[in-house]
Amino acid sequence: MKSDFKILLVEDMESFRGAVVQMLGVYNDVDEAASVEEARKKLQTGAYDVVLLDKGLPDGDGKSLISEVKSFCPNTVIIVLTSDSDFTSVKHCIALGADDYVIKSDNIIPDLLVRIPVVVSKAASQRRLKNLDQQVKEAFKYEIVGKSPQTMDLREEILSLKGSSANVFISGESGTGKELIARRINAIEDDMRRPFVAINCGAIPENLIESELFGHKKGSFTGATQDKPGRFELAHGGDIFLDEIGEMPLSAQVRLLRVLQEYEVTRVGDTRPIKVDCRVIAATNKNIEEMVANGTFREDLYHRLNVVRMQTAPLRERMTDIDDLAKLFVLQVGGPNFKITDTALKALKAYDWPGNVRELRNAIERAIISVRRGKATDISYDDISVQASVDTISYRMRKIEASLPSDINALTPENYDKFFELIGREYFKSALEAVNGDASELAQLIGVSRSTVFNKLKSLGLSIRELNRKKKIARTSKWNTSNQKTMEGYL
Repeated sequence: MKSDFKILLVEDMESFRGAVVQMLGVYNDVDEAASVEEARKKLQTGAYDVVLLDKGLPDGDGKSLISEVKSFCPNTVIIVLTSDSDFTSVKHCIALGADDYVIKSDNIIPDLLVRIPVVVSKAASQRRLKNLDQQVKEAFKYEIVGKSPQTMDLREEILSLKGSSANVFISGESGTGKELIARRINAIEDDMRRPFVAINCGAIPENLIESELFGHKKGSFTGATQDKPGRFELAHGGDIFLDEIGEMPLSAQVRLLRVLQEYEVTRVGDTRPIKVDCRVIAATNKNIEEMVANGTFREDLYHRLNVVRMQTAPLRERMTDIDDLAKLFVLQVGGPNFKITDTALKALKAYDWPGNVRELRNAIERAIISVRRGKATDISYDDISVQASVDTISYRMRKIEASLPSDINALTPENYDKFFELIGREYFKSALEAVNGDASELAQLIGVSRSTVFNKLKSLGLSIRELNRKKKIARTSKWNTSNQKTMEGYL
C-alpha cells in the first residue's frame, strides 16, 4: 500500500520522469510536471513533502520555482536535480532555499532512494517536524536500496512481474531481503488495496500450521472458541508470502498442494470449501532441490511453486551496496544527526558478511550505541565491530566449496584464477588468526621470508592491522547480538 508521502517531480525529459516514477512511485504518491508552468499549477492545488526540481526547464529556469515552493509550503523539502558540474549555480539554489542537490547520472535513481529519506529526515529534525520524519522513514522502509548490478537487475526483474499472477519462489541465504522482494512484488500492482499476508512457516508449531494457513471452525479443537479465517482467505485477491517454506511439514504440504490445484481451502473441522484467489510467493534459505531429492519436500508442490524463480545475492557479492545500506541504517537506527565516515565504510567493506544485510544492520546499531556512549555523532573506523554469526572455518569451507565448478560452463580462465585467489585469501586469513597477526611467526612457520608474507597479503588485498583489529574484537566484545533488532523484512 502506498504511503501518504507526496513527491512532485519537475523534469522535462519524459523517459527520465517515467523511470523515476516507476521506481519511487511503488510506495509513494508521485506527481509529474514537465515545465515551470505545469509545476506552478500542481503546487497551487496540492501540498508536497518533497519537490525534485530540474534546473533547466523548457519554459524557464527551475531555480525560479524554489522561492515559490517555499511560499506555498515552507516545510516542503526541495532537492535540485542537475546534469552539469556548475556548483556556483547549485550554491545559488541552496541559498534560495533548496535543501540538497543530486547530480544526474546512471545511478541517480538508487541515489534518490537513499538521499530523499536522509535529506528529509535532516530537514524535519532542523524544523522540528516529527511527523514528517516518521512519515519519510515509513515511506522508505521497504525500499530495495543499492546500486550494484545484482540489485539493479533485481529491481528490474520485480517490475517485469507486474500484472502477472504466476507463483514466485525466492531462494537465497538468510538476511538477503527475501521478504522485501515479496513486498515489492505485491506493491508494484496498481491496486493499492491489494492484500499482502505473510506467514513464517518455521515459526508455527506443526499442530497449528494448518489452522493458520487454512482457518478452523469453532469447536474443531481445544481452544477453537470461534470460527477463524486462515491466511489464504485473508490474502484473497492479493498475495500470500510463505516464508521458510522448507520448514513446512509434509502433512501441510499435501493440503497446500490441493489449494494451489483447486483454488479453494477447507477450514480445519469443516467440510465446506471456500474459493480463494491469490498469488503464492514462497521463500527459503535451504537447498530446495536437495530437499525434493531426499523426500523432505514434495516434488509436485515444488513445481507448483517454482513458476518464477528469483535468487537473492549475498552481500559479499554486492559490496557496492554497503554504502547505501549503511547510510540508510544509520538514519533508521540513529536519526539524521548521525553520520558514517568514509573510514568506517571502508571497514565495513573489508568484511565478508556471512550474516548478510541483517548482520550489517546489527553492526551499524552497535556502532551507534558506541558513538552515543562517547557523546559523538560521527561513526568512525574504530566504532565498527563485526562478529561472524557462523563458525568461521565452516563458513570459509562453504565459500570454497561454492566456488568449485558445477558444470562445464563454469570452466573458464577467469573462474580458475578467482578460485585460487579465494583459496589464498582464506588460507592467509586463517593463518594470521592462528598466529594472532604475527607476520614474522607466520613466515617462519611456513618457510618463507617476512617480505613474501607481506607481498602476498598486499596482492590479496588483506591488511594485518584490520585482521588484528577484528581478532581483538572477537575476543573482547561483550555485545550480545542475538537480540539485536533487524531491519523489518530482511530474512
